Amino acid sequence: MNVSNYLLKNIWSGQYQRFGFHLIAWVLYIFYELFFAFFIFHLTTPVKDYIFFYTCNIGLFYVNCFILNKCLDRPQPRYLLLVALIMLELTTFLFIKGIWEYFAFVSGIFAGKPRSLLKIAIWSDLYRNLYYLFISTVIWSVTNYNKFQQRITDLSLKKVLAEKAHTELQYQFSCAQNAFLKQQINPHLLFNSLNAIYNTVYQSSPEDSKSVLLLSEIMRYSFEESGPDGRVSLDNELAQLKKLIELNSYRFDYPVVVDLDIHGNPTKYTIIPLILITLTENMFNHGDLRFSPRSVNIEIDNAGRMIFITKNVPKRIRQSNENTHIGLANTRLRLEYAYPGSHILNIIETDELFTLELTINLQL
Repeated sequence: MNVSNYLLKNIWSGQYQRFGFHLIAWVLYIFYELFFAFFIFHLTTPVKDYIFFYTCNIGLFYVNCFILNKCLDRPQPRYLLLVALIMLELTTFLFIKGIWEYFAFVSGIFAGKPRSLLKIAIWSDLYRNLYYLFISTVIWSVTNYNKFQQRITDLSLKKVLAEKAHTELQYQFSCAQNAFLKQQINPHLLFNSLNAIYNTVYQSSPEDSKSVLLLSEIMRYSFEESGPDGRVSLDNELAQLKKLIELNSYRFDYPVVVDLDIHGNPTKYTIIPLILITLTENMFNHGDLRFSPRSVNIEIDNAGRMIFITKNVPKRIRQSNENTHIGLANTRLRLEYAYPGSHILNIIETDELFTLELTINLQL
């Protein structure tokens, strides 16, 4: 195979095919313009001027395509940058042509002619620049039409899928709420009963009656209405958490001391109610609190991020507790609904240690 056949084959194969198409298109376009210039309008211009101006115009065409790609072919188009870069390329190419025109009028074929012709030439250059910008933009838009149509279709599909996922999440959250409501007792009956029990126990053992009082306060908190956004003060939630820890110390026939460590300022933030209480109660239900660690650590930074960690030794003999599983499942659903994409709940369980870690961005 000789060199000419090799080059001809590669021009029309792979990456050279596109180059060959562009080259032929420009040759035909330049021939079209020169035909009108020579044979219709009888214009005579030095060959070097034709080479210079067509080089500038073709360069402007491809620079504009490059700018359109960089600014528009991205997930978030940058329109302000696009306008600025178009103005810059228009001014730059006009300046380059203006320098060429100036030297042509000073020492070239136009030497000695009125300077007013220079202004006309520059205005003509501006018109040509705008013309090539327009042609470049139109051709770029046509060649990228299918790509942007596909992008619009993909965005619409993602929106539909997101709405579907949100609807399913709302449905699951409603189911979780219904399951929670089914387990509730009439609050008036509950508090009246607790009040009677408290009075009875207090007469025989004032110290033991404190557990009934703590239970009553926690239950009253669980029935309180949340704010308009469904959240309560984080400071209030932590206060009830302390009462829960104190209440559970009455459950066992051995002393239980839970290491509660809170860092940060909880008064500035809110949280959906009973989340921390439910997760801490899980430690009492499944942990062997005779051994360390038995800790609850809470850190709240200035950016509103809260890290809640519980650690305990799991019980040797584990009993299946359906209510606990429902409680954790409902907690996950409530967190997903209230803090979508801004929380992480991890549970790491071994034979020696049970660790629960919850991270929430309370600013959202």
